[in-house]
Amino acid sequence: MSPDSSRSRNIFEPLDCSFVADLWGERFGISPSAFSGYVFFRKANSVWAANKSILPRLSYEAIGMRIMNLKDRPWKPTTSALQLFGQYATKNIIHLDSTDARAFMEGRTLAVESDAKSGYVVVFYGGEVLGCGLYSRGVLASQIPKERRLASAEHRENRSLR
Repeated sequence: MSPDSSRSRNIFEPLDCSFVADLWGERFGISPSAFSGYVFFRKANSVWAANKSILPRLSYEAIGMRIMNLKDRPWKPTTSALQLFGQYATKNIIHLDSTDARAFMEGRTLAVESDAKSGYVVVFYGGEVLGCGLYSRGVLASQIPKERRLASAEHRENRSLR
């Protein structure tokens, strides 16, 4: 691989807002207006969102917030992005009670009946977005990143015995 080709993979390429709005609208029913005020960039397999301020022509490691991964099919939204944009979702959403919400935030898999389509869903508790789940045939797998998960009761108990 030439130095030029490795550098070009690390460049933030501007994305048209409609690219992001169409994907999120199709999966989650989010209106394109939810994305106004943001600009979008692609770097390798990730899409990043930033506010519409003018960015100087510099080399960046990151711009704004990573909102989705395009590496796999289907694309995967980040938990942070769902916590920002998920409040506007009108489909493929799952509401949990307090017991299931705790288990979800611990990273567990739950039996949940929903009319959501198989795939990534926006998970709510008490009107607030918790994050991303993967739903299929009555099973909801938490996609909360390990570093953001709550400690389980068993884990807390084991730590207190030390």
